[in-house]
Amino acid sequence: LDQTYKNLEVIVVDDFSSEDPSQIVSSFQSERIRYIRLDKNYGKWKALNVGVENSNGDIITSHDADDVALCQRIERQVMCMHATQTVHNLCGFYHCWNEEEVEKYKDLTLESEISYIPHDKVREMVLKGWQHPSINHYYTGNFETAGCSGMFFKSVWDLGIRFNPPGKGLRVLLSEDSDFNFRVTSLVGKTSVLAEQVYCYRRNTSTNSEEM
Repeated sequence: LDQTYKNLEVIVVDDFSSEDPSQIVSSFQSERIRYIRLDKNYGKWKALNVGVENSNGDIITSHDADDVALCQRIERQVMCMHATQTVHNLCGFYHCWNEEEVEKYKDLTLESEISYIPHDKVREMVLKGWQHPSINHYYTGNFETAGCSGMFFKSVWDLGIRFNPPGKGLRVLLSEDSDFNFRVTSLVGKTSVLAEQVYCYRRNTSTNSEEM
C-alpha cells in the first residue's frame, strides 16, 4: 500500500490457512484491499489463478506473503514495460537471510533512469537455461530475477496461460512462478527484465516443496 505507484488493487488470497488473516486485512481499513478465502488448501498455484481471475486491473503482479517489496518496485516495473514495449516483466531481488538484512534493504530508493535487459536478450537466456540439464528455474544469466515478481498485462492472461498444479505433468520448470514466466517468455516473446533489485526475498521461509 506504500508503493509509489498508487493506482493499486490488492487481492489477498487465503489458501485455507489455519489462522485468520481476515482480521489483519481488515485492520488496514483500505478500500483497495479485497480478501478471498479458498474452500480448502489447494496450493500456491491455485491462489495465484484465483487472484488474477478476480482482478480488475490491466496490469497484474503477485507478491509472496513473507517477502517485502521496495516502495518503487511496481512503479519501476511498469516504467520498464512501457519503455521496452513489452507485456511481461521481472525484477531483481535481495537475498535476505535474516530480519537485519530485510531492514537494510527495504527502504532503499532509486533515482536513476531505469536499467533493463531487452526482450530479445531475455528470451535468448531463458531458452538457453531451459536446454541445460542442471537448470530447473527461470534463467537470466548472472542477474537473478524473483519469480514471484512477474508482472504482465491482462491480455497475456487472456491468451490462456495459467499457473499449473504440481504432479500433473503440466509444468516445464519446477515452481509455479518459474513455469508461468517461462511459458510467457517462450510463447509470447515480449519479456523485459528490470535490472534492479527492488524486492526482498526472505530465505528459508518458503513452503514450496512441490514437484513438477
